[in-house]
Amino acid sequence: MTTGPNDYAERASRAFNHRDVEAMLALVCEDFIYLDGMGIQTGRESMRKRETALFEAFPDAQVTFTPFMVAEDFLALTALLTGTFAAPLVLPGRVIPPHGRHITVHYAAHFTFRNGLAIREEAFFDSAVLMPLAEQGEG
Repeated sequence: MTTGPNDYAERASRAFNHRDVEAMLALVCEDFIYLDGMGIQTGRESMRKRETALFEAFPDAQVTFTPFMVAEDFLALTALLTGTFAAPLVLPGRVIPPHGRHITVHYAAHFTFRNGLAIREEAFFDSAVLMPLAEQGEG
């Protein structure tokens, strides 16, 4: 299934909120690149692992995407992710222990598309919201 910048946000948020990883993967190319403040991941399998880890760590997670710039091959959006951090968040090279609190993460993301599929996402968020309270004050 191809999509594009015009309907990606609606399809991706619906798939995420229904825990439909296969529908999420169908929106990106095989060698999809994901970048955030914690690193870079490449490929659908990396995406599968990342999304599955989010669902396990935040069993009640919900996301809302609000596009603010849409062009032929680009999409910029803001997002709101909410959920209870109930289990360890297992990321490549790192495990973040749960703190049991409800979180709200505001973030922005920029997407690039080719042939109707997302080929790249750059996400910008404050990862401190994931840390225990004692770590949030450090630094």
